[in-house]
Amino acid sequence: MKILNPPTRSSLVSAIKRCTAEKSLLEGKSIHADIIKFGFLPETQLYNHLLNMYSKSLDLVSSHQLFDEMPQKNLVSFSTLLSGYSQSDTPQAALQLVPLVHNQALLFNQFVFSSLILSCSKLKRVKEGKQIHAQLIVSGFESDPIVTTTLMDMYSKIGDINHAVSVFYSCSDRDSVMYNSMVSKYVNFEFHEEAVELFLDARWDIDLVPTQFTFGSMIKACSNLGRVLGEQVHGLTIKTGFDSNCYVGTSLVDLYGNFGDMGGSNKIFESIQGADLALYNSMISGFSINNLYGAAITILRDLKLAGFCPNECTFSSILKACGGLKWLILGKVIHAVLVKREYYGDLVVKTAIIDMYNKCGCLKESFRLFEKMSVRNTILYNSMINGLVQCGYSDRALRMFIDMTLNRIIPDRATFISIVNSSVGANKKTLFASAIKHRFGDDLMVQNAFLDSLIKGGDVKEARFHFNNMKEKNIITWTSIISGLSELGLDGEAFELFQEMKSFDFSPNSFTFSSVLKACANLADLEKGRYIHGSCIKHGIMDDEFAKTTLLDMYARCGALEESYKLFSKMTRRDVVSWNTMIKIYAHHGKGQDALEVFRRMEECGIKPNNLSFTSLLSACSHCGLIEGGICVFESISSKHNMVPSMEHYACIVDMYGRARMLDRAKKLIDSMPFKPDGSIWRTFLASCKLHGDLNLAETASKHILDLEGVDNSTLVLLSNIYSDLGKWDEVERVRRTMRVEGGKKEVGLSWVQAENR
Repeated sequence: MKILNPPTRSSLVSAIKRCTAEKSLLEGKSIHADIIKFGFLPETQLYNHLLNMYSKSLDLVSSHQLFDEMPQKNLVSFSTLLSGYSQSDTPQAALQLVPLVHNQALLFNQFVFSSLILSCSKLKRVKEGKQIHAQLIVSGFESDPIVTTTLMDMYSKIGDINHAVSVFYSCSDRDSVMYNSMVSKYVNFEFHEEAVELFLDARWDIDLVPTQFTFGSMIKACSNLGRVLGEQVHGLTIKTGFDSNCYVGTSLVDLYGNFGDMGGSNKIFESIQGADLALYNSMISGFSINNLYGAAITILRDLKLAGFCPNECTFSSILKACGGLKWLILGKVIHAVLVKREYYGDLVVKTAIIDMYNKCGCLKESFRLFEKMSVRNTILYNSMINGLVQCGYSDRALRMFIDMTLNRIIPDRATFISIVNSSVGANKKTLFASAIKHRFGDDLMVQNAFLDSLIKGGDVKEARFHFNNMKEKNIITWTSIISGLSELGLDGEAFELFQEMKSFDFSPNSFTFSSVLKACANLADLEKGRYIHGSCIKHGIMDDEFAKTTLLDMYARCGALEESYKLFSKMTRRDVVSWNTMIKIYAHHGKGQDALEVFRRMEECGIKPNNLSFTSLLSACSHCGLIEGGICVFESISSKHNMVPSMEHYACIVDMYGRARMLDRAKKLIDSMPFKPDGSIWRTFLASCKLHGDLNLAETASKHILDLEGVDNSTLVLLSNIYSDLGKWDEVERVRRTMRVEGGKKEVGLSWVQAENR
């Protein structure tokens, strides 16, 4: 602004203040020139106003030059320059001014102390920061809100929350800024309960009016303290008019997403006007975390339509969705887009890309990217370990863990959960010992993973010992050991543990009930099964389709086929699993026509059959001699349902022909298979040859099995029995001699009976 008439001092001061507020550096320099032109310098107060203008405009070079020109400097001069440096990228320059202040024999005020503390905080100079803290106490500024707030910030940034709390409570004149700041710091250090208590105290003591940042911190705390408290804070945002605030709305979207309520998140999202990129990212992240991957991709489309450009946070969440959907093509497209972005080298983005490839089963590509990365962290290694575990490469996962430790990358809870759960043999104990060394031995999730590893490996004694010595247990702990014992055939022990669990007032979930129902089915104990059915009703599990399907199977295996059908008829929702179970039940009970009828009704209901559907149905046709029905079903796999018959489907048809004494037709089918028949196909054919005493075809089948799998005990037993049935004792002796040489022997048949609950 060009000043034409001789200005007054007051008009110049007003103009400088305006330029300072607007950060209008060019206009401020013009006024500075007019001040010199009209002879208003040297005057300390005008100098100080100019210093403030240059400092606030971040022109610290001009600010320091002006400071050096000042013939007289007062405390305001030093304070202004100190403030400018402390808020800049060169905070060390503020500390270098301290000797000059002392040389002038000036006493520090709250603004000088605040600037020096801020500089120490930025530079992580803890010792000097504490010295300044001691000095301000001596100077009587320990209760000043400005100084106290800055001190709290310094201690929290160096990770000393205890000193930050001490500073807060030592101040007798606490204001809303201090309360809001302390709430935020508690949340950052995951002291969520303390944050809520302080917030309530502030509402009572000073009638605190929360800001958007207060609500952001409180909502984050509620994510860890429960939904009820979160809904109360949500209600307060509505009462204070912050519910439509974009920043608060983003925090609320995260809150409900963490509780798995994306419906609630979506309502908040739609109520906010002027949504920003962070809000869209929260929605995408929430859908991805809750495995609603398709919805996450839909929000990405909406984000683009709203004119926003996706950033690294957007792409990281979308890549998670691609991995969840196994959508490799889209994942590769996003990877190609990211290569051209400036944040492609970001560790979080690279980790998300590798995780996507791992979940899509493309370990070769993920390893290629992993090997190129010079910077690696725990999350990256966890992704690689999880990818290897999911693909069944336990040994390679262990080697990756060893590489992680050799590179001094510290494993976390997630690392041990994954690697311990997948470990085999002696490795599991070594890895659990490593978890103990890293102070995760008492972590319940890690202990559960170790228990699961032991029971899956058949180490029942070790598993029971570990289970009995666990100080803390949850429903996952109980379900893991009950399920494991049932899988190992220790069904009686599994049922007893279920009873013991109930005595400790643990509430079983659908997986617990499914495991114990399987144990009842294995025991063929209908009475126990009905008891568990009653418990399912009592605990409100009957709405769970998984538990209902297990109940169907239990009743059928206990011989109560009618009860199975009644339960199936009452199911309001039937998925492919429940339909398959019913088909399988009829197949096992020799009711082929009923199985075909269930399949027909399944198709009428629009349920698309899967491989298991056809395996069960073909098995039913085989056992019931429904040749024409079996052929029609087999042909419909490709002609009607556009699927490729699997090895199991061919085995069922071979078995069907074999049972019907149509061995030549079975052999012809084997010879015409589009892929090489495996040992199970030939073993099925061999059993049919034994049934009908066809030695030539039996020898052909056994030769194929031995060529494919080497010496096989069950194959030699079948062949020996065929020779025995035909009276070829020399051949019987030859085969049994081969078995003795190879160390094989015929397994003794076993029977069991239940008496007096044992």
